[in-house]
Amino acid sequence: MAAVGIVATLALVVGGVMIATRGDAAPAVAATAATPALPVAGIDPVTGKNVSLADFAGKPVVINVWASWCPPCHAEAADLARFARAHPEVQLLGIDILDSREGARDFYRQYELPYPSVFDPGARIALSFGLQGQPITYFLNARHEIVGRIIGGSDLAGFESALRTALA
Repeated sequence: MAAVGIVATLALVVGGVMIATRGDAAPAVAATAATPALPVAGIDPVTGKNVSLADFAGKPVVINVWASWCPPCHAEAADLARFARAHPEVQLLGIDILDSREGARDFYRQYELPYPSVFDPGARIALSFGLQGQPITYFLNARHEIVGRIIGGSDLAGFESALRTALA
């Protein structure tokens, strides 16, 4: 039974990566009706520290679902790091899915990511958000309600635009 769940998760993620890597389409950017984010908590695969969405109460949060083996995650990582540094008023938080801790550490070192992630090797947390492929980035207001998202990889301009739309 567990194997069926893992296969279904992999099929969803691989299908989403294929959609996200099509060269003929821009990432889907959407403002959404505010819906409460589900709890996100776990161990950071890089630092080994506990990380929780609740740690950032009262602050807007951008959640990026990623993995070290995901080509569009690599493509957007440098811009996501620049975005995080340019917006100290917003907390970035990663959810690293279906990955290894070693892969996560290498990814963080390669792109010098300045924000924590939660290790989600079974993609349970990411699936609870309604994962639609990878990467996917959720924009939360200060009440931690999901108010926007980008499905697929993006760039600095895309992250900036989505943040303005989500927090307007």
